[in-house]
Amino acid sequence: MSINSIQGMQSALSNGIDSALSVNQDKGDQGFSAYLKNSFDQVNKELNTSDKLASDLAVGKNENLHETMIGMEKAESAFKLLIQVRNRALEAYHEIMRMQV
Repeated sequence: MSINSIQGMQSALSNGIDSALSVNQDKGDQGFSAYLKNSFDQVNKELNTSDKLASDLAVGKNENLHETMIGMEKAESAFKLLIQVRNRALEAYHEIMRMQV
């Protein structure tokens, strides 16, 4: 993989983060639970898109293996990130529960 493609991925990632932050700011202060729900919905959408790309490739509707693999990797990365956020939230919850009052 060339450095130019990595730099392109970095700029796309930063654009995605900026757009996610601006969407969250536009909606106002809805809280952490609304942010998590939105994140779950986005990851679900990525996973569904990945499944559709894979099934289209399997039946011959889509012959672009590269696009399918990119979609699957995006979905896997989003899912792994969601799992890590969940783990951190659970760790924080357990830490709060261990605090003495």
